[in-house]
Amino acid sequence: MDHQLAGRPYTAWQLIKVYWQSSQRLFAYLMLIVVLIMSIFLVGMDVVFTTWYNYFYDALQDYNRHAALDLLAIFIFLAAVNIVVSVYRYYVQQYLALRWRRWLTEQFLDRWLAKRRYYYLENFDEHTDNPDQRIQEDIGSLVLSTLSLAIGLISAVTTIFAFVFVLWKLSGYLTVPLGKYGVLHVPGYLVWVGILYSIIGTAITFKIGYPLVSLNFEQQRREANFRFAAIDVRSHAEHVALYRGEHNQKTILQKIFSGVLENWYAIILRQKLLLWFTAGYNQVSVILPLVVALPNYFNKIFKLGGLMQALAAFSRIQDAFSFIVNSYTAIAEWRAVIRRLLTFLSHMDEVEQEAQKQNQFIFSENKEDKIIAKNLVIKTPRGETLLKNVNQELVHGQNYVVKGHSGLGKSTFVRSLAGIWPYGSGEISLPEKKKSIMFLPQTTYMPLGSLREAILFPDKIHDTPDALLVQLLQECDLSQLTDRLHEVTRWPEHLSPGELQRIAFIRVLIHKPFWVFLDESTSALDLAHEKQVYQLLQDKLPDCSVVSVGHQPSVDAYHDNEIDLEAYAIS
Repeated sequence: MDHQLAGRPYTAWQLIKVYWQSSQRLFAYLMLIVVLIMSIFLVGMDVVFTTWYNYFYDALQDYNRHAALDLLAIFIFLAAVNIVVSVYRYYVQQYLALRWRRWLTEQFLDRWLAKRRYYYLENFDEHTDNPDQRIQEDIGSLVLSTLSLAIGLISAVTTIFAFVFVLWKLSGYLTVPLGKYGVLHVPGYLVWVGILYSIIGTAITFKIGYPLVSLNFEQQRREANFRFAAIDVRSHAEHVALYRGEHNQKTILQKIFSGVLENWYAIILRQKLLLWFTAGYNQVSVILPLVVALPNYFNKIFKLGGLMQALAAFSRIQDAFSFIVNSYTAIAEWRAVIRRLLTFLSHMDEVEQEAQKQNQFIFSENKEDKIIAKNLVIKTPRGETLLKNVNQELVHGQNYVVKGHSGLGKSTFVRSLAGIWPYGSGEISLPEKKKSIMFLPQTTYMPLGSLREAILFPDKIHDTPDALLVQLLQECDLSQLTDRLHEVTRWPEHLSPGELQRIAFIRVLIHKPFWVFLDESTSALDLAHEKQVYQLLQDKLPDCSVVSVGHQPSVDAYHDNEIDLEAYAIS
């Protein structure tokens, strides 16, 4: 059985390993093994190159032209092999990252969209910001950073083991006079110098760089908020223009952006401190092996080639031991990314548990083709009661209009019947599932894609002929759209609210539900178009019961019964 993200909090390690326990684990491990073999091979090539330095510089010191030319030919061959392996290691590593990101993104999408968590997060949770960024950006960053850091660490460890023997052999002994206590001989002293230097550098880097984790986390949050605010202006461009609210929007954007810059400057200051140390650390690491190796060179323990090999080996070991120092910024960003993903998962779990805790509605099915609400209590997310002791029975074949003053809870009553409102209690009995129920909100949603796909939402009924769609568009007075069925654009930006509401009615005519709930779904229509769409429902779907929520008296004429929710209001 495939391992998937469960409804619970995760640790960083648990989030990473879940992919490696999934159904894709065999291929993933195969690719990882290939990458590791290539990485170890490249470390081995480094050892070969340092040995080449020894022979080449000895040949130069001895003025051996023939040997130097032969060694240059060998170098060209080694370099070609190194390039080929490096390129294919990159390819396999990136392909592994691609597959991992695809799998993990699907898992997050499943978690986000299942059980209406996306709805609860958006409407009832104040802690989760920009879930779209978490899924689109952070998952990719997590995968790439995890692979890069893990393979880098393994390469560093391999490098240490590969070069310690070489450097130990080249180091010889360091003789330290101790006066009356004699003389101390330190074997492999270049190795010990590299280890000590790296430990000190790592400790100082941790001390300086640790605040970067929180700063990077906060920076991503503020950047996402700024991007969301800019998108909000674009999405409501007409509203802003009609209100002449450009100055107000600019003030809002500047305020949010100032927070971005403030945190960014804090990162710059911390990065500057870290750069002071790492730049000095890396510069000293260039001269340090030369200083400690020169005594053996001048004592003729090894020749120029041995000195160059010792310097190269020391550099490799020092870099390996300094992996954390050199990668600390990447590690800080990785920790910030995984922290955002973990909090996203935790909030999804929390909001789901909260919804389950608050949701005391009991749903059942009946064979009487009725919608029955018994003893319903409907509350707000803050626990305030909107409606109490709602008892209503809606019989199929009858049409109903829901009445009540604005803010009473009419739309919330419909959401409760739809099963998406979690705050309340009572019993709701619906017809069997084969007797479908369709809900139309006031604002019509148009998914990305062609007009045909948008009309057929939420079900892609592929066998629906274009001729039928053209006919329905004409009957809903949308003839201007008949030749645009396969055009892909942002339809909400090209259609008026009234046109969008008429497209929603076409969806009802195509899907032919048993019941349809219209939550102020004709609010943007004039009286003639309102009459037109209700008449189409009556003529084309005579077996569909209509339940409307509306303030306009004109709606009353299309319904047989009235449900006055004022009787259940809390005075």
